[in-house]
Amino acid sequence: MTGINGYDTRVAVCCYTGDMHLVVANLPAYQHHDCPVTILSPEDSKVDIVSREGVTCRFGGKRAYTGQDSLDRQAEHLRLLLQYPENNFLIHDADSFCLDPVIPQYLYDAQDAVWSNQVYDGIPDHQPYFPKGWPHAAFQPPYFMTRKIIERMLAVKDDPACRASPMMPFIDFYMVQLTMVAGLPWARFMDCLSRTVRYPVRDYAGDAVMVHSVKDPRAVRSLLQMRADFRAEHPDAQPMSVPPTVIHA
Repeated sequence: MTGINGYDTRVAVCCYTGDMHLVVANLPAYQHHDCPVTILSPEDSKVDIVSREGVTCRFGGKRAYTGQDSLDRQAEHLRLLLQYPENNFLIHDADSFCLDPVIPQYLYDAQDAVWSNQVYDGIPDHQPYFPKGWPHAAFQPPYFMTRKIIERMLAVKDDPACRASPMMPFIDFYMVQLTMVAGLPWARFMDCLSRTVRYPVRDYAGDAVMVHSVKDPRAVRSLLQMRADFRAEHPDAQPMSVPPTVIHA
């Protein structure tokens, strides 16, 4: 199905039962791209939203916040997405959003790269666990990737280097593992914000589009309105890039 951009894209939201109230409250923020939406949750912690036009719910994997079960679930959710016909996937957690109805055009222009809301990881205890040449970063949601990228990730999911790290058994690092082991290009969103955003919203100018982490629906509604106001005042604004976005091969 084509969305506002005119490209075939599916929006996915990864969550669990404890997130259901957030997903339901924030559903307009996932549907405003005019793309189909799939809610992905564990088999043992289902989020089943019925009677929602354009929304499907799929279940796979086990509920787990960290560890191998959480990584296996992430891989299963990626596999489930490949059962849909779209070529592009915007993948969220229940606290991440693309605030603009139009998904940034540069994501489609680049093609076949792992885009994420990257955060530098400078935690001293983590440093020895980054293999040489790997980015010292967490690849946080949202994620934007093509079908080809997901297929290549899943092809290496059983590689020993993609097992849960003893120090960083997190999905944010698993996405780094899959990317690097598969030899995929990767990049940071040009217009992202990754920090806790609370209500009432402060220190947001409307220029960031890909945001994480927002756990209050009131804050989400405020961010959406502030982004709309920014776009109305700056219709020709170009995506910001802090730091400069580079696609790494």
